[in-house]
Amino acid sequence: MNTSPVERQLGAMSLALMCERVIAANLERYPAECFCIVGERQWESIVTLKYRMTSPIVKSVGSTLSDGRRNPLLSDKCIQEIEEHNPHLDKSKVADELVWKDCTDFRFKREGVSRPIVMDKPWNVQVRRMKKVATNLPLLFCEPKEDNTFEAGKHLSIQTNKLHNYTTALISSPMSVPLLLESGIGKSVKKFIKECKKHNSSFPAHFPLVNTVANSTQNPKFRGKPYLTQLEMLLSEWKLLANVKGADACSGRHRNTSKEQHLKDLQKVQQTTQWRDLFHALNEREQVTIQSRGAKMRKIRDNLESDRHTIKATNIKKMGNRKLGGRLLSGDSHLAKSSNSGINSVKISKLNMIRQQSASQKARMRGDPVSKTSTFSSSIASSSGQKKKIKSLSSGVNHTSKRNQRTFALGDGKQMKLPNLKRRRR
Repeated sequence: MNTSPVERQLGAMSLALMCERVIAANLERYPAECFCIVGERQWESIVTLKYRMTSPIVKSVGSTLSDGRRNPLLSDKCIQEIEEHNPHLDKSKVADELVWKDCTDFRFKREGVSRPIVMDKPWNVQVRRMKKVATNLPLLFCEPKEDNTFEAGKHLSIQTNKLHNYTTALISSPMSVPLLLESGIGKSVKKFIKECKKHNSSFPAHFPLVNTVANSTQNPKFRGKPYLTQLEMLLSEWKLLANVKGADACSGRHRNTSKEQHLKDLQKVQQTTQWRDLFHALNEREQVTIQSRGAKMRKIRDNLESDRHTIKATNIKKMGNRKLGGRLLSGDSHLAKSSNSGINSVKISKLNMIRQQSASQKARMRGDPVSKTSTFSSSIASSSGQKKKIKSLSSGVNHTSKRNQRTFALGDGKQMKLPNLKRRRR
């Protein structure tokens, strides 16, 4: 609210302004129902006052919000709740420019996945911007009113800077057939190119420098080319758009965006008249994208189970000669028991033979008589299938007693001497 002359002279603040300052300072703390008694003009005055009070002294580097802010004036949840409970405030243009514009730029980043180029600005803002360029572009040929040389040179630089701004705006903004029809920018650019070609490179002194190379253009397709060439390229692209239909009739489609989605975005943005409408359209688009991605992931997960390689049951060919293996595979319990008992009996017989052999060796060491045939040698002979009898290693032993050792005569004239163990134990 503007102060009156009396307030400026006395240096005092009115009670209404003091109340607005308190409300603006604590705007987020009040319930949304409290603003039902506030009119539209008072609401715009409170929003404007809060915008001035929260204006940053040092602008944030890389901020896309107005006035170099880090965060919007009000959060999207707060302003949306206030306008839902108070329908007489949802048409405020001041709140739309100061609050909803920053909420849109803060929530949906420009040139991001959630914000296509077609939905960069509301439709009315795009049409208004193109109409402004279409109106001001022919004015660049106007002669300056002053005859001074310095003023003429200053006028030339100003006109060239304006041409640079207009060309940059046309290159960066997406173009579609409806936008061409409503703004009339195509006709204005065509007249500008014809006017430049009439002079055949001998332009008057007050003409902007249309042949200057523009190296500051972000689009690499137009970088390093004169302004006049850039306008000719734009006009040829717009003519191609007028000859096609559907999603191809609008430029700026991202490679990851389908043609159907691009056409839906174009139709949706044409229904937006304010920044709040664009915010709701982008929010709805984001929700639909999340749901479609979730359905796509569920489908992929289901396809993994259905398309997974599985091992099928195969029939093993049975060999005719391997009866024992077949009976074991078929689960013959009697055969398994008999085979286990045979194995156990073999183990027990081997243990008995080892025990008998150790007992015979101890008997020989003591000098006791042993049997002529060794059970271990006979078992080996019987197990190997030999029918001949193997004489025991102890057969034909002649004992010759000496003082400290014993001599045993073995077969084939061999002898073996054993020490006296009793002496060693001492």
